[in-house]
Amino acid sequence: MVISEGKSVQGYDLSGMDLSRANLGGADLTGARLTKCDLSRSYLRGARLEGANLESAVIVRANLTIASMKGVNLRKANLEGSNLSGAASSSGQSTSRVIGADLHSADLRGANLRNTILVRVRFNYADLRGADFSGANITRVSLQGALFDEGAFDNSVSV
Repeated sequence: MVISEGKSVQGYDLSGMDLSRANLGGADLTGARLTKCDLSRSYLRGARLEGANLESAVIVRANLTIASMKGVNLRKANLEGSNLSGAASSSGQSTSRVIGADLHSADLRGANLRNTILVRVRFNYADLRGADFSGANITRVSLQGALFDEGAFDNSVSV
């Protein structure tokens, strides 16, 4: 199966696949099972990941700007250096939304979460050192046991 930009693989089981450096911009991955996938350096800008299972996935230095991530499971995923920030689009300002995600024990060192909306996200025991939360809108986030730099959330908005 060829997975490409804008393609729908809604609900597919793609567990363990090597999708590194894949162009999945705008792809519909709603409800897809992507456990233990390698999505390193992949382009997922504007992808729909609602309800997707990315547990233990390697998503290092991936572009997830303006991706829709409602209810995504990122438990134990490695998102080191990935970009989950909001970005300008031709229709105006767009913002990444991460809603109800489980990032338990995730590696987000150096991740770009600028201007991201984070609602009911569980960062329990996640490594957030060096992550950029500038301008992020944070609502009901759990940080139990998480590692983060002093002042990491100083330039964010908590509701």
